[in-house]
Amino acid sequence: MRFAARVQSPLSQLRRVGSTWPLVRWVAGIPTAVAVVSLRKRLGLPPVVSLAAASLTPLAVAAATPRSKWRYIAVGAAYMWTFKVTWELPYEMREDSRHSVYIRYPINIDRLLGGGVPPTVRLQRFLRDRTKVTPLDRAVAGVYGSWLLPHLILGWILMRHPEFIPRAAGRLAATYHLTAPFYWLIPTAPPWWASETEGEMNGEVQRVLRHVIRDFRNQSRSETDNTPGNPWGSMPSDHVASAAITAMALSEINMAYGVLGWSYVMLASFAVIYLGEHYLIDVLTGLAVAESVRRAEPLLSPILGQLARALGPKNNKDTR
Repeated sequence: MRFAARVQSPLSQLRRVGSTWPLVRWVAGIPTAVAVVSLRKRLGLPPVVSLAAASLTPLAVAAATPRSKWRYIAVGAAYMWTFKVTWELPYEMREDSRHSVYIRYPINIDRLLGGGVPPTVRLQRFLRDRTKVTPLDRAVAGVYGSWLLPHLILGWILMRHPEFIPRAAGRLAATYHLTAPFYWLIPTAPPWWASETEGEMNGEVQRVLRHVIRDFRNQSRSETDNTPGNPWGSMPSDHVASAAITAMALSEINMAYGVLGWSYVMLASFAVIYLGEHYLIDVLTGLAVAESVRRAEPLLSPILGQLARALGPKNNKDTR
């Protein structure tokens, strides 16, 4: 009996180590993936490697984190980082080949939607003073800069209405997933880039956000613009898509929250068009993406639920 006990104790320890080994691999893989993607330019990695590493990171975070409120926060942060990377990569691939960017088609569509004049041109003609930064410019830039608001709202839902968070967070992530392929397949120049760089729309459209930032920093208008990111990520507006899917989640809690959510969607839509960051067709496509996610959710939820249970730790705790 003593011999059996001596053998059984190390065996049980090996079983415990074996059961936690997959979790250890997930945890170790997260900083590795982040480091690889962050150093992609220095290492000269092919974009497909960076894309794969970035895309797997949220899954690794989900697998390594017990089910709790902190899991939603950690996975949400990982998704935002992943989206930033997948948004930047297409431009990094094409930054030396300008011919691959689409310029004309959104202008032609917006001209039809705007009755002969693109809505961005109309708004900047009637509401802007091209010689200075106005209070309206600053206010609209503030709305545009509040793109983190949907994620802050998710945090509020997590604290006050945790029963709604799995659906709300899942749909927001899916919305980002559906906008990202557009940036790879049809890299589209925004109104300000088409106007300032290519002379489209008679050069009337300015990047208002740039002037607001320079005014805030007391910089000259002639200073070089070194804004990072992807200037060819106009189609669709992920800003509006994420706001719309969040407004849908708020509407499910109660009508008053929904009114606030959709009011923000309207403000954000006005802001991205007025500032020259997006066309009206970009906004409409962003709304269509959000609606597509809402309609597809009942079909995909069972599959995604099974995947989450398969990846997640066995000792999950309740979210509340």
